[in-house]
Amino acid sequence: MVSIIVPVYNVEKYLEDCLKSLVNQTYKNIEIILVDDGSVDESGEICDKWAEKDGRIIVYHKKNEGVSATRNFGIQKARGKFLMFVDADDMLVLNAIECLVEKMVEKNAELVVCKYQSHEYQKWVNKSDLKVKKVSPNVYLQEIMVPDRNIAAFVYNRLYLTQIVRKNNIRFNQNVRVCEDTLFNYEYMKLVKQIVFIENALYFYRINVDSTMFQKKMNPAKLTANIVFDKMLFDAEKIEDKKIIAVGCIAYNVILLMQMYKYKWKDKNDYKNVKKHLKIYPIEFMKSRIKFKYKIGYWFLLCLPTPR
Repeated sequence: MVSIIVPVYNVEKYLEDCLKSLVNQTYKNIEIILVDDGSVDESGEICDKWAEKDGRIIVYHKKNEGVSATRNFGIQKARGKFLMFVDADDMLVLNAIECLVEKMVEKNAELVVCKYQSHEYQKWVNKSDLKVKKVSPNVYLQEIMVPDRNIAAFVYNRLYLTQIVRKNNIRFNQNVRVCEDTLFNYEYMKLVKQIVFIENALYFYRINVDSTMFQKKMNPAKLTANIVFDKMLFDAEKIEDKKIIAVGCIAYNVILLMQMYKYKWKDKNDYKNVKKHLKIYPIEFMKSRIKFKYKIGYWFLLCLPTPR
């Protein structure tokens, strides 16, 4: 069985589209765990209504604690051999789970990852058109840190083994507001060897311009991403892995520092901490496939004085 964890918070506008894409999956052996994180709109009622119509839907209502705590709650409730996360405003291709499970079993994989897309929802993918390949943990880490395949570091376009998550107590860090997915995926990656990429989009991602990640203005929550990078750099045993992590860390902090200067962020300690993260393996950053404009921005930002 596949356990699908769906954190729900004030998504009444899109929730039913998401649920339709889940209950109509061609792979029927699923449980849909809807965790209402204290919604103040009609989301909770929509969850209850759908649970009455489909016995595979289990609804939990709790106080608002944020997406990390909500996903962790769902992990504790999951009963399936396989584990998925779906955002409540997104949709799956209707045979997505069938494709993911088949490749997990066929390739004897411990993790299956697919592409996502955010332009036009396609209901089906032709299985004969699937492009599948095994990748090393090193290649996977590069995709997490410097995305190049529309796979990135999200958790929603992946199929995990519940046993690995539970046995190793892999959970979302509730002190992190940005890049919490990255840390979860890194901790899972360290424990597996067989990783499969499906080079087809099986997940429709609806871009939420109000989310912390996509806000162009400076937000203090964005500073918490460095908790993730520090943990990953500390845990990485291979220098090669540290360098890959550092490239993503520097790229993130270049953009963050640009926003801090633009919006006149006041905390001097935050400037010092962010600039400290620009000095980890800078040569690897310059040699990477990061866009040239960010490399120019890197040197410019290092020269700028901290605002008074």
